[in-house]
Amino acid sequence: MYINKLLLKEFGKFNNKEIKLNPGLNLIYGPNESGKTTIKEFIVGMLYGIDKSRGLGAKLDNYQLRKPINSSGYSGKAYVSSNGKSHLIERSFLRTNKNATLTEIETGKEVQLKKPNSFNGLLFDVDKSTYVNTLCIGEHGAAPGKELADELGNYVLNLTTTKNADIDKAETIKYLKNEKKKYDNRKLLTQIEDYEAEMAELGDVDAVLEDIRESRREELDSYNMEIARLKREARQLVNEKDAAIPDEDEARERSRIFLEVEALEEEPKKKDRPLSDNILIILLTGIAVVAFVTLFVHLLKFQKSIQQLFCICTIAFVAITMIDGMYRKGFFDSAEKTPDEEEFNKMVYELGRATEARTVRIEIDKNFQDAHDAKLELLKFKEHDAVVRRDAYYELKEKRDKLLSEYEVLETEKRAIDLAIDTINDLSVDIYNDFGSQLNDSISEMVSIITDGKYKKVLLDDTMHISVLDDDHYMGIEYLSSGTMEQIYLAVRLCIASLLCEDKMPVIVDDIFTAYDSKRLRNALYCMSRIHTDQIIILTSNEAIGDMLDDLGMEYNYIELSI
Repeated sequence: MYINKLLLKEFGKFNNKEIKLNPGLNLIYGPNESGKTTIKEFIVGMLYGIDKSRGLGAKLDNYQLRKPINSSGYSGKAYVSSNGKSHLIERSFLRTNKNATLTEIETGKEVQLKKPNSFNGLLFDVDKSTYVNTLCIGEHGAAPGKELADELGNYVLNLTTTKNADIDKAETIKYLKNEKKKYDNRKLLTQIEDYEAEMAELGDVDAVLEDIRESRREELDSYNMEIARLKREARQLVNEKDAAIPDEDEARERSRIFLEVEALEEEPKKKDRPLSDNILIILLTGIAVVAFVTLFVHLLKFQKSIQQLFCICTIAFVAITMIDGMYRKGFFDSAEKTPDEEEFNKMVYELGRATEARTVRIEIDKNFQDAHDAKLELLKFKEHDAVVRRDAYYELKEKRDKLLSEYEVLETEKRAIDLAIDTINDLSVDIYNDFGSQLNDSISEMVSIITDGKYKKVLLDDTMHISVLDDDHYMGIEYLSSGTMEQIYLAVRLCIASLLCEDKMPVIVDDIFTAYDSKRLRNALYCMSRIHTDQIIILTSNEAIGDMLDDLGMEYNYIELSI
């Protein structure tokens, strides 16, 4: 991807400033205060936008520094080429009206952005942090000595393990481990174990309670069976015709515990009287017979006198028959008839026996009753104790379960953090194997070119600490001059830029050559020409750079800025 033209409509000191760029090398020359860094910030802003800070830092942030003072607008355009297509990028930077559009020039069709106000994923896949820290190379500005060496080591370590200079793997893991401490659940585990120990001491409370209740049911069943047996024996005794009924008042040796028993479970059923014993039925039957004979005689058309005779005879016969029948059935017997002696004795015996049987009481062995009562009392006590233990068990269980729930939440968070740490470590190993292992040779070659062969070998150890081979031993870069460290820094960034330039995005170099002598400057420019990208933009106030490019025979597009 490369930029064809920039239009700074309202940005920083510029108003409708147009800058034409070419693929390959572009040299933008201008004295101090001519706006070189503003142009770099405009390019980055067009590609990624400019975020406004909040709070006290908002007055000094990049948004405020680049906002035009004497204009209400804050916007720009850029024409770019990517994958053989030309696009127009338009962006408004105003916080109150922030937006970005991407249009295909050939078709005039506006391309739908994948992310609001971002061209990431359409024109390129490099995030802003990596682009600014790697492909936008500015004057370092760090203090010389160990601080610069440490920062360079951290920069390389972050890129070789995360592919992002702002993401510090070590700090990230340290942060995650500190976060993990917030979810320490050892105290909860101790409380859970204490509750479980108390629960184990109480035992299987449900089974114990059920056993006690089963024993109680069995005791009641046994008692009821014995009482039922005694009742059956008593009923059998009193219902036998010749059985002797126990006297309630006689002296007893065993006890005075009785149960009243109904010997006769139900009274004998009343026998239904036959229809022939009903006088109304007898009368109706007689009338029906007389009526039938009369009708029969009439139908045979006998003489009237004969019919009358038949009727009178029939009535007489039916009347005599009815009277005889009623007499035989006792209708005419006197209610005060005295039974004979045998019948009288039988009636008295039956009546007396039925009366006695209705109030018979059976005797229960006192020892048996006392033993039964004692067992029930003991089982009742045991049941009460078992219920108390069961309630205590489930109260402990409820507390344990609540702590277990809290424990699982914390444990889940800890597992998530452990998984994140393992994932970061695994990914960093993969990134380093694919990316970091290529750096040693590339950086060594570029440092050797820039330093004109003084340092031919650069070594990055497993912590990305950088050492250079000086004569026959390796020396940490913290012992080198600040100028040499700046040059090694440039070599590292150029190498990383080469490895990251899959999208071939513009490499921007902003006035970094102040500490370079002419020989190392020439070598650095030569190294820059070897970066595998579509476009390099050098912003400088050094007039000699153009001459050096001419001497090297390098083609470039020249733009000059004025104050």
